[in-house]
Amino acid sequence: MWQTLAAKERLCEELDALVSSGGSAPSEAKSAEAQSAAQERWAALPALPAAWEKKMQARRDAALAALSDAGAAANYLARIEQGAAARREGLLELELLLGMDSPPEVQPQRLALQVKKLKERFSSAASAGSVTAAERLLAWCAQSGVADALDRQRCERILFRVETAR
Repeated sequence: MWQTLAAKERLCEELDALVSSGGSAPSEAKSAEAQSAAQERWAALPALPAAWEKKMQARRDAALAALSDAGAAANYLARIEQGAAARREGLLELELLLGMDSPPEVQPQRLALQVKKLKERFSSAASAGSVTAAERLLAWCAQSGVADALDRQRCERILFRVETAR
């Protein structure tokens, strides 16, 4: 299940990268070819649990729509840019939740997140319940964006930890 989630996330990220590089502008044929290849690769992967599959399909479908429509591409690119910080914070939250170290480059952000979480914990005595690592990982995977090399490496470590913990 975790390998399937990772494969679908990487496929979505490839589509996001294509949209980010202006994949819809050069030619409709290239866009149609990329869409067809992505759908074939998706179909070859096993299905995830229904709720998970629905979230990942929504990410994939939004990227595919952005590849075929310039207006949708502009909106999608804005969503990617707005979500970049949230994706990085999501990785930090997963590392904290799983008791993993974060790279030295992100230690200041990790400390800020820990302080933020402590403040939230003290300000709301009645919590709505904790979110599991699996739920956080799914949310990260379902969020549009393109991870840089460091974040991709962190995601792979998190996936490995979650997979081996089960």
